[in-house]
Amino acid sequence: MKVRFSGKARSDLVRAYRYLAERNPVVAEKFMADVDLKLDQLSRFPHIGRDRSEFVPNLRSILVLTYLLFYAIRDGRIEIVRVIDGRMDIHQELQR
Repeated sequence: MKVRFSGKARSDLVRAYRYLAERNPVVAEKFMADVDLKLDQLSRFPHIGRDRSEFVPNLRSILVLTYLLFYAIRDGRIEIVRVIDGRMDIHQELQR
């Protein structure tokens, strides 16, 4: 199944990468490699993520380091809708 990022999720991912890179470039590169690995897994097994319908109906998430990739399965594809640090207030961040 094809995976695509929403504009907001792409911005989130860039922001997360920059934040990590400023502190530890090795961790930032590992983060991106782990994101690629999770996206590959998602494309093959779209339902592996945790159900997060408590936030939004049909929302799911997978963990990469401390970041949650929130996604929905729509029209035969996976859309990553947000990338949020799991230490944040998830409900508040999803409202942004």
